[in-house]
Amino acid sequence: MKNKLIRLAELIQEDFPENFLAAFRSNEKSSLARRIAISSEAIGFHQKSSETLWLKAGKKRTPQDKRAAARSELAAFVFAYLTGDAKEYADSAIEALITLGRQGESEIIKSLAKR
Repeated sequence: MKNKLIRLAELIQEDFPENFLAAFRSNEKSSLARRIAISSEAIGFHQKSSETLWLKAGKKRTPQDKRAAARSELAAFVFAYLTGDAKEYADSAIEALITLGRQGESEIIKSLAKR
């Protein structure tokens, strides 16, 4: 489970200014509350980034905007996983992986959603 969360954390970390990944590494002793909090921060950051990119492009979808939105969806899945509601977000997370060109890693989402 830990390695799967770390893999998702690596994808979410891109462009996020805080060290999201550190909260999920086994050598770090982050509490569940801290992991939930940083997941929430990542959701907001990536959503805002997506919106900013969308507005800069004249309200047209761009690859950068789509990737930022996908990272937000992955962070939402991690948040849901940590709070016990992962199944509700699994489909969106799989679509996010496809957007990021990581469709081969959809098994991570399926596996975590079963727990």
